[in-house]
Amino acid sequence: MREAILMFTEFARRLYSGERDAYLLINAGTHSLEITPHVDSGDSLGINRMVIFCLDLTAAVICHRHGRGPDFLVHDSHRFDGVDERQIAEALKLADEVCAREGLQYIVTLNSDVLEQVRLLGSVRHVAPIKPKLDDRYEEGGLFGFRF
Repeated sequence: MREAILMFTEFARRLYSGERDAYLLINAGTHSLEITPHVDSGDSLGINRMVIFCLDLTAAVICHRHGRGPDFLVHDSHRFDGVDERQIAEALKLADEVCAREGLQYIVTLNSDVLEQVRLLGSVRHVAPIKPKLDDRYEEGGLFGFRF
């Protein structure tokens, strides 16, 4: 538990330069754990989304270190909805550094306009954009080969 608490706090402080109080509470109940991640936010949607980002990254690293999880973490663009581009850039930089150090892969889907804004901030190093191929003119068409 201590490992998770320290790691979460480190990740949150990295994203917010130590300007916001950040902590992870873990309480053991009789049948479950109560996990409460927190970063002072004033009810900011963007900060609350970054709290979950930090919790997910913490869980991925700890599970991987202890052989209980995959060697990747995936986030959909929804994770970054309402998050300032500078914070997205910092989160991607943090994920890149942590994953390189821990032998993990971070996969994220972002809209191209958001990716371009983040690129302009200069913090994204390992980017492999995949251009979607849309073709619904034929029976075998669709999105990435799937028909809806």
